[in-house]
Amino acid sequence: MARKHFDTLLSRVGDAIGVGNLEADADGYCLLRVDGQLELSIEFDEDSQSVILSAACGQLSATASSQILLELLSANFYWSGAGGSTLSVHGPTRTVYLQYRETIDHLDAPRLQDLLHAMLMNSETWSERLTALASGQAAPGAAVPMPVDPPPWGGIRV
Repeated sequence: MARKHFDTLLSRVGDAIGVGNLEADADGYCLLRVDGQLELSIEFDEDSQSVILSAACGQLSATASSQILLELLSANFYWSGAGGSTLSVHGPTRTVYLQYRETIDHLDAPRLQDLLHAMLMNSETWSERLTALASGQAAPGAAVPMPVDPPPWGGIRV
């Protein structure tokens, strides 16, 4: 049932953003290429009943400075510098990824569209930041907060 909901969400979002029928493969994976450059993956994880969004932001050089690594780690502190997403490095390729996970139960088409927009904005920001930091320049931009969804229990935990 959850996979069917995921497929319906993709189709609705595809129609809303003008790419036609957005579909996942048999493994629940869909790749969306934006402006011919940025690749944003949308995948359904059956085990966790979650949708995982991922975008590559750039590659670290073999001699990446401690300043760049500190920026990445600092951005993950309370997810403040990654807009609610998580930044990670795929070790073998040294590729920096921005990732976000949300349970399928909390998603509707407008929310998924908002999350995709925030992922796009944040991955572009981090791509620019990584390029600037690698060349020794000041890092531009701040993260765009991920859209806030009310907690499932309907209030604020105190």
